Amino acid sequence: MLTDKIIPIALVGLILCGILLLGIYWAGHLSGASSIKDNFPQTGSVRPSATLPPDTVIITINRILDYSIGDHFTISGTTTLPPGNLLDIAVTKEPYHFTKCEPGTFCGFKTYSTIVSSGQGNNTWSLDLNTSGFTEGGYDIWVVARYSPNTSIHAGLNLKKS
Repeated sequence: MLTDKIIPIALVGLILCGILLLGIYWAGHLSGASSIKDNFPQTGSVRPSATLPPDTVIITINRILDYSIGDHFTISGTTTLPPGNLLDIAVTKEPYHFTKCEPGTFCGFKTYSTIVSSGQGNNTWSLDLNTSGFTEGGYDIWVVARYSPNTSIHAGLNLKKS
């Protein structure tokens, strides 16, 4: 007799759980495709469906020649950023090591900043680099738009002994 009452109660419980899951699914709290869910306005904590436009900032680096240790030269390029914007430039020794170095010697990583200037066509940027204290070998040059960190460009620099 007791078992006759448990089966209908269990079925009613399963049906209510199913209805609850469908409600959560349609509200957008569970992932999956549903044409019904897309027809209802969604409120609460749902995932945003808007797609951000791609970065339209372009940065270029002019060709960098081979230089000797101790040379002073300019690294430059163009950008679509408006004048006055900041670019961060990182110079990294290849391969980069976390080691202590002698005073006055380049330790493997240095950052610089420069301001975008007005140019003909595209705006320009430049950095005067003094390689005194650098060591022989390859370096990575990264130029990153400070307020558009997903916009960057990379180039290589090779320094040889004088």
